[in-house]
Amino acid sequence: MVASYPSSVRTFTNKVNLVDTVYADHINVLQDEVAALENSLGTTILTSSYGGVFAQTASWGSLSARISNIEAGLVVGIVGSPYFKKSGDNILPAPGAVGLGLKTTSGSANLLETTNAANVLRFNINFDGLPRVGTAAVVYVGSASHTALLDGIAAGATGDLFNPFLLIGI
Repeated sequence: MVASYPSSVRTFTNKVNLVDTVYADHINVLQDEVAALENSLGTTILTSSYGGVFAQTASWGSLSARISNIEAGLVVGIVGSPYFKKSGDNILPAPGAVGLGLKTTSGSANLLETTNAANVLRFNINFDGLPRVGTAAVVYVGSASHTALLDGIAAGATGDLFNPFLLIGI
């Protein structure tokens, strides 16, 4: 008998002890379905080779072939695909592609955070895409903090207009 999987999922009928007669065909159908499942998964599903060439297609011979294709796209990076090339600690996008995009849809969680070994927040990019050092805004030309600083200086304000440590390197 031909297996139903992967084109459909076969429905089985439960058997009752001392009531139903179990025929060889019942076992054979189960074996056919298990073999179809194994063929669909492939024999190298637990092995990663990172080999091959990425292809944008809609159908694969096995799950392991599909996973290998995804890995090839992740490692090699393909123009027009959602994958980027990863090498060591660098992200190397395909020519003309954005290396890494961070976009929020809602909420107030940071898009990117760096922390030290004690898990103290250091540099981050907040939900609005603005850079911060810890909880302090980073002053850069054109930022609201920069404009407020210049306005305060122009108005002759006295006092602590800014944190001088933020000016290191300027």
